[in-house]
Amino acid sequence: MSAINHMAHHSQSMNMAHPHGLASHAVISGPETETDPRELESFAERFKQRRIKLGVTQADVGSALANLKIPGVGCLSQSTICRFESLTLSHNNMVALKPILEAWLEEAERAQREKMTKPEIYTGGDKKRKRTSIAAPEKRSLEAYFAVQPRPSSEKIAAIAEKLDLKKNVVRVWFCNQRQKQKRMKFSATY
Repeated sequence: MSAINHMAHHSQSMNMAHPHGLASHAVISGPETETDPRELESFAERFKQRRIKLGVTQADVGSALANLKIPGVGCLSQSTICRFESLTLSHNNMVALKPILEAWLEEAERAQREKMTKPEIYTGGDKKRKRTSIAAPEKRSLEAYFAVQPRPSSEKIAAIAEKLDLKKNVVRVWFCNQRQKQKRMKFSATY
């Protein structure tokens, strides 16, 4: 069953009393209620691509909708946004959500443009830490230390970090992860 037929099929079977909270949101009626399923499909795909390009999760979109101050619109769940993007909501729910998500997308892209023109305002926020990559020689040294002592003291961790020119926290986390890995391997070997 194609996504378009799937939407048309579900538009009769699902009502607005939806477990993801769409019942509390305004339903847009009038001529636009008869929105072409192909246009909805096209918008859903564009929305998903632009959301990903902005680096925003589905959950973030759902939470941010409350900030738009659209009457009758609060937060939506991540699964509702997911179902919109995958065209598994009813046709009526897709039609109701489209203008709301269009408004969010316009606001998000406006904020992104502003961020690009005034980057100094946005620096130092809650950026995600980059994953630490440990080079092969340091990894071999850490493995050798681990073979001798899987639970080194804080002082020993500091000494290892200094010797290998790594941050103390990186070494500490590596040892924690290594112990967990050993535990998993031991557990899977017994079952």
